[in-house]
Amino acid sequence: MDNELLERGLAYTVGTNDGKVFNRIVFKGTRNVMGKQIMCFETEHRESISVNPSYFSYSIEDNGHFPMPEDFNNKQGDK
Repeated sequence: MDNELLERGLAYTVGTNDGKVFNRIVFKGTRNVMGKQIMCFETEHRESISVNPSYFSYSIEDNGHFPMPEDFNNKQGDK
């Protein structure tokens, strides 16, 4: 039985207990830093984010349906 909270390769929105929110980051796995398993993520711009599980508050799995730029630039008719 697989008891992992997050699945490698999937995108999540992750919140930490200090109120910071990271949107659409991909879970890459964990690594051991000074005896503690640290959660490793990557942004769409290939930036790395490491989260200490002690500060991890929540995660929301993204369903893969993201708005595109054209969704925000629709003109509502001529004014």
